[in-house]
Amino acid sequence: MPELVERDAEVRALERALARLGAAQGGVVVLEGGAGAGKTALLKHVRRLAVNRGCAVLSARAAELEREFAFGVVRQLFEPVLPAAGLERSRLFGGAAGSAEGLFGAAARVDAPGSLYAVLNGLYWLLVSLAERAAPVLLVDDVHWADVPSLRFLGFLARRLDSCAALVVVTTRSADRGEDGSLDDLLATDDPTLLRPGNLSVRAVAELVRRALGPDADERFCAACHELTGGNPLFVRELLRVLATDGVRPTAEGAAAVAAAGPDAIRWYVTARLRRQRPEVRAVAQAVAILGDDVALADVAGQAEVPVPEAAAAAHRLTLEGIFERADPPAFVHAVVRDVALMLIPVQELGLEHERAARVLLRAGKPVTRVAAHLLRTTPAGVAERVGLLAAAAEQAFRHGAPENAAVFLDRARAEPPPPEQRAEVSRQLGNCRAHHLALADADVHLREALALADSGRQRALCAYSLARFRNACGEPREAVPLLVRALDDLAGTDDPALVLEVEAELIGMARADLAGRAELVRRLDSFGSRPGRPQAVLDSQAALEAVLAGRPAAEAISLARSALAGDVLTPERCGLWAAVHTLLVTDQLDEADRRMQRALDTAVDRGLLLPMGIVRGYLARIAFLRGDLAQAAEHVELGTAAAPPPNIGLPLLAATAVDLHLEHGEAPAAAAALRTGVLGDDRPPHSSAHLWLLGARIRLRLAQGDHVRALADAELCRKSYERWGTGELWDVLWRLSAAQAHSAAARPADASALIGEQLRLAREFAVPRHIAVALRAAAGLAEAAEARRYLEEAVELLEAGQGRLELAHARADLGELHLRDGDRSTARATIRRAAELALECRAEALAARLTAGLTTKGGRPPRLRVTGLPALTPSERRVARLAADALTNRQIAERLYVTEKTVEAHLSRVFRKLEVRSRIQLVNRFSAEPGN
Repeated sequence: MPELVERDAEVRALERALARLGAAQGGVVVLEGGAGAGKTALLKHVRRLAVNRGCAVLSARAAELEREFAFGVVRQLFEPVLPAAGLERSRLFGGAAGSAEGLFGAAARVDAPGSLYAVLNGLYWLLVSLAERAAPVLLVDDVHWADVPSLRFLGFLARRLDSCAALVVVTTRSADRGEDGSLDDLLATDDPTLLRPGNLSVRAVAELVRRALGPDADERFCAACHELTGGNPLFVRELLRVLATDGVRPTAEGAAAVAAAGPDAIRWYVTARLRRQRPEVRAVAQAVAILGDDVALADVAGQAEVPVPEAAAAAHRLTLEGIFERADPPAFVHAVVRDVALMLIPVQELGLEHERAARVLLRAGKPVTRVAAHLLRTTPAGVAERVGLLAAAAEQAFRHGAPENAAVFLDRARAEPPPPEQRAEVSRQLGNCRAHHLALADADVHLREALALADSGRQRALCAYSLARFRNACGEPREAVPLLVRALDDLAGTDDPALVLEVEAELIGMARADLAGRAELVRRLDSFGSRPGRPQAVLDSQAALEAVLAGRPAAEAISLARSALAGDVLTPERCGLWAAVHTLLVTDQLDEADRRMQRALDTAVDRGLLLPMGIVRGYLARIAFLRGDLAQAAEHVELGTAAAPPPNIGLPLLAATAVDLHLEHGEAPAAAAALRTGVLGDDRPPHSSAHLWLLGARIRLRLAQGDHVRALADAELCRKSYERWGTGELWDVLWRLSAAQAHSAAARPADASALIGEQLRLAREFAVPRHIAVALRAAAGLAEAAEARRYLEEAVELLEAGQGRLELAHARADLGELHLRDGDRSTARATIRRAAELALECRAEALAARLTAGLTTKGGRPPRLRVTGLPALTPSERRVARLAADALTNRQIAERLYVTEKTVEAHLSRVFRKLEVRSRIQLVNRFSAEPGN
């Protein structure tokens, strides 16, 4: 093969990659070079080698005109090897792979928006199942033109090749790796093979000249061929075709003819070859240039407007001419040749050709996204049919987890423009798509535009509803509430009770989040409660929180919260969920709250709900912190902050835990930095319930900094905020105890004692052990020794039965220090040692170090502390271990956590070693033996 001349190094590298695949080692090979460098020829060579080795070859060729066809390259890769139906298809799409089945064939599921991450995970497990039959080799030509979701799958796969042995070989242009950086994922994998086939040397070009024009070709003639082409293999091949056709002899005198051809001779010659064909042959070439390679001949015939037999004959003729690589389905020999064919279509006619292509593909029953990809290249003309197709394509792309692609279609529909009655809805859907993939500034613009364009009551309500949900998700319930009030007014004259219920349910939740929304909340609760068909879960969720606000015993609130959460009616994108979960958190039902939030996280991932990720992670971080699992809390803060670019309702929750973690680790400057960048930086007051944890963290930071005046001012601000919100009773930001600490530091013990006494009274009425214990610890700080000991012993006893291990460590530390002051060194040492062990289990290294250092300075030897059992597990190890204890297989765990089986095996190996167990049965027993697991 001419293109493989002087390609020995690249061929050897590809053969080594296939050999490693035979040893169950996956890999990535990127062939990078300019047009005509011979990348496609090397890809074909890999294909032949892989087939000969018995590999399963999945191949695709990306095209510039199909970049908006979401998962187009993925479909090219997988569809030829997937059975249409039957048991084998069911097996392949079992488990997590089922989330990808909607991409292929008639089995598409469009019942709910899909998560791109879940689809990528499904494709990965589909490939794992295919690999059970034969080692897969994935070949993608011109990957720089691939659609973004397909690129993301290739990157997703490349990071998991240590567990799924597959070889990925792609070709790409040197200067075009994609604007979004998706292609960089392939190059960022462990040890990729990057091959850059260069241009041919003078010697190699001479060899090709002598093969084509005769063994006696003159050196000067060969040198002239090299100089003209630069050694580009494609250009050499085309030049030799030109010279052979023109009958040029390869002599020294013939060298002048080579030079005279000029640098554009190759393109001219391809153009000439096309122009001298009969009109129907040129039409077929141009049809394939428009539609792309590998389109059925019947569709090519429709595009070229010739009968199918004539199209077949034309494709055969173009293959003989070296323009097509094959005739059925037709495909160009190279993208450069396709570019030449496109250039022959007058610019003013390109839009019409793409319009025709859309009609042809629509009649052929092709996916609407592929049809609409051609409409993107037409000139806006106010055609209502185009708007409908583009909107349908957007909906399909959105449901397949590609909101970026959906937004492209809607942007084009918006430019058409739509008929007046559709303009608001197109902008609304565009805004929702932008919000869905966190292009927040664009989402805001389009949603406000939609509301301004709405010309009917129902449309205004829909637009106001979408904008309100978006603004609330951005942390602005005070702006969202009036929008929903307006939406309900607009719906008053419509017959859509389901939409009315949905809007009012969200209004209740958003009014709850607005610190100034108490009156609206009460009014809407009464209204909602009288509506037929209203979901009881919404009312029970709010009633649970109202029970807490009224200071009634916790058991009543817990029962209502559990009723609200039964049946999973409240999903993470709905406001009603948070009142119930917050009730569980305040009442110290941390296990239950954690399970609900883990379920919400799974739902958000499975359905691609990106906006709620911040608040879900915010609650998970707070739950972990209250449990005393600082490592887990830090992980949730990191993941949540990364998933929630500002503005986002979850960021204040995450920042609050971040500040508390820094303070627990003795890092006051880092805590101050985390606070300064948040919504309450520069002494700003809270206006949302989502800000109150952060206000509490600001108070604790100021106490740690010794700024008792500002701490007391913030505690008073917190009190007023709670009263404004609807409670003067017990809540989860312990402002009374913080204010008491500030009064104590200012030598006002009577004021401090009064506040602590009130907190302890309220805590005992609320009957939640942790709240009582925390108040008892504060009371001990002002009490005489004997009374302080009783307070601390009661606090320790209450905390021993709960999950707040860090709070228990602090209580034990206080009790140990008290024993030490009383001279009971033996009891003090044992108590402080246990406190230090608990601190170490919580990953509170600063507290553990302080306690052990204190023991040493009192004349004792430093104790040997060792974390054992479940506290010794990292957050990731604990998750894997818990799923293994629930009898999930390694594959099921990997599918659930979106990791590879190899990763699961590594985690379980460490878990077994740390827990000193040898079987899953023993692992179950260990989890059953420890509370909270």
